[in-house]
Amino acid sequence: MNYFLVLGMVFGLAAMLKPVYMHVLPWDEQAFLAKTYDRQRPAWIVPVAVLGLAWVALTWYLHLTAGVPYSWVVTVLFSLTALKAIALLFDYGRFQRWVAGLLAKDRGRGVLMVDLAVGALGLAIVVASFVLY
Repeated sequence: MNYFLVLGMVFGLAAMLKPVYMHVLPWDEQAFLAKTYDRQRPAWIVPVAVLGLAWVALTWYLHLTAGVPYSWVVTVLFSLTALKAIALLFDYGRFQRWVAGLLAKDRGRGVLMVDLAVGALGLAIVVASFVLY
């Protein structure tokens, strides 16, 4: 099984379905986000962010050594997750203020817009995974 196909499908589906599981299912996503990104960085964020960065590094290693055509597409798109991990590790305060601002402004409409953009990117990743691999 092609690692890049599986990664693209799992990563793409998770991103594509984010608007559904965050905004369509009946639950309070704003309270969840406010609690998840509290003023004090929760203890679980550091190990999860480090694990995510290790996964990105593994993906780059496989891209450089496996010789799978077009593996760079999923590798680059998956590497975008490293930006959030780096922000959570090294500038959590600014990230937390950004999320709090999105939640406070316009009844959290900014969060919906971000999640819709993530969903569109996820759809593009799923389509690219099918077409390329």
